[in-house]
Amino acid sequence: MNTEPRSYSSPLRQQQMEDTRQRIVEAALALISEQPQEAFSHEEIARRAGIALRTVYRHFPSRPELLDAVWQTSDSRLELSHYPNTEADMLAAIGPVYARMDANAPLMRGLLRSNAGQEMRRRDNERRRVAMERALGSATTHLDAAGKRAVLGIFQSIFSGRAWETMRDRAHLQEGEPARATEWAMRTLLAQLYRDQKISAREGQSHAKPAAKRAAKKKA
Repeated sequence: MNTEPRSYSSPLRQQQMEDTRQRIVEAALALISEQPQEAFSHEEIARRAGIALRTVYRHFPSRPELLDAVWQTSDSRLELSHYPNTEADMLAAIGPVYARMDANAPLMRGLLRSNAGQEMRRRDNERRRVAMERALGSATTHLDAAGKRAVLGIFQSIFSGRAWETMRDRAHLQEGEPARATEWAMRTLLAQLYRDQKISAREGQSHAKPAAKRAAKKKA
């Protein structure tokens, strides 16, 4: 006689668990969007979701696990963690990225202003920096390490959620205008970088010629 315990999985039960999990995440997103200064806690999210606190902990035992789920859902809407690898990709991404920010403006502002949002975004800072550094590689070959860091800092500041928020809320740009302004600024800076690169190459050649002549005379 088989006495092994039988496992039982109910599709309905599984769906109910998934629905509850999503309800918790949506309550967390609503908290970030509507009250970014409110404490981001299991207790507040349980209250907003209208479910027992122990249920929230059952799905998300720790704050990092809850933040990971919230970040994944917010990113599925904003796609902020999909970073370009080339200069062309970086320029092409400006319009779509800012359009998603415009379409999800309350959530974007909440991610920028809430402690939870800043905590989630900090996790991706290094990956974002590396991707943009790679995208700017061709335009910064003539610069030393300090110059490259300066250019990277400027581009990261221009193409960011903070820049979008400033242009929308302080400069009062309308939907679509922050993307056009950002693309203009980035293309202008890139054009100047390439002009400087050519000047640097010409100067290098002009300095190399006298040195070559002196070396030839010594040999003679």
